Amino acid sequence: QRTHYIEDNGRQLTEMTIGAVIQSLLVFSFFVMFPGGNSQIVRSFSSKMRIRQRTRAKKGSCKPSLSRYFPPGEALLPSPRRKVLGSIFERANERLEVNPSRSWDKNAILAVTFDLDDTIWKGSDVIMKANENMHNWIKKNAPTCSEKYNPQAFRDLMYSLKDSIPSISHNYTALRHKALQIALAETGSDIVLADIALEQFVSARHEVELYDDSLRALRNLREKGLIVGAVTNGNAEIWRIESLKEMFDFAIRAEDAGERKPGSAPFDLAMQCCRHLLDEVKLDSDQELKLGRENVLHVGDSIKDDVVGARNAGLISAWLARDSGEERSNLKKESGADCVVITLDELCSKL
Repeated sequence: QRTHYIEDNGRQLTEMTIGAVIQSLLVFSFFVMFPGGNSQIVRSFSSKMRIRQRTRAKKGSCKPSLSRYFPPGEALLPSPRRKVLGSIFERANERLEVNPSRSWDKNAILAVTFDLDDTIWKGSDVIMKANENMHNWIKKNAPTCSEKYNPQAFRDLMYSLKDSIPSISHNYTALRHKALQIALAETGSDIVLADIALEQFVSARHEVELYDDSLRALRNLREKGLIVGAVTNGNAEIWRIESLKEMFDFAIRAEDAGERKPGSAPFDLAMQCCRHLLDEVKLDSDQELKLGRENVLHVGDSIKDDVVGARNAGLISAWLARDSGEERSNLKKESGADCVVITLDELCSKL
């Protein structure tokens, strides 16, 4: 991937250099042919040439290291989404204000990232059903394994691997697959069945039950021209969920980031993805726009993973305290979040 990326950059640099030479020759020819030519025409021509060069250089490009976080097959933003995000530049001056106090400032927020399990959908329910689906399949196809490793015994085995194999402790897919191989091998079953058993879990893992306000909130934020991303410790792939695959501009899982929240790696990648999207939109404008961490809000249900993680990474944080009966002031003090909301509708009203 690195070799291809270097080769692509080399071609892009060559194209841009040739384009710059051609532009200079054309402008020079214009002055020779029309000594008294309108300077406004020349400036307009030069500006269009610069945009065209940048577009050619970046068209269809996405850094190999980032491509996995964007929708499959999407080299550039779809035109409608590109137009909506372009509104960021129209309000850049009023939104990109310094926020040294790190306090809640809706005018400074240009992007929102969401946790998924127990934030966008009912995480505990879907994981329980996925486990049931996997164990039912094992019971039929590897009964001796099922007898020794009931759901609780398998769970204990899987979580014990987090300590014994720290290199995959952040990766629930790898942990589950390894645990399946061990369980099958110990009971004399074919370890090839691990791949099929894992798929039984993964397929059911994507049959999520959304909260009532999730789609409504995601659409609302997208229509406002905010970048919308996902940052999750889970292994659900957002692009496999029909109702959500067009609701997010990017999605980052712990297994891809190499670290779980509250570690900084997932949030650092979120910043890179946001900046990449703005670079794509910037092709249509000469205006410079620098996205800071104070311009990105992360929303989630976990104080440890989402609130503390986001704040340590320099992002603004919002704690989603669904079904909480406590006073709002107590919740904010307890969590340390910049903002506390009970529903995603409430979050939208604050942005």
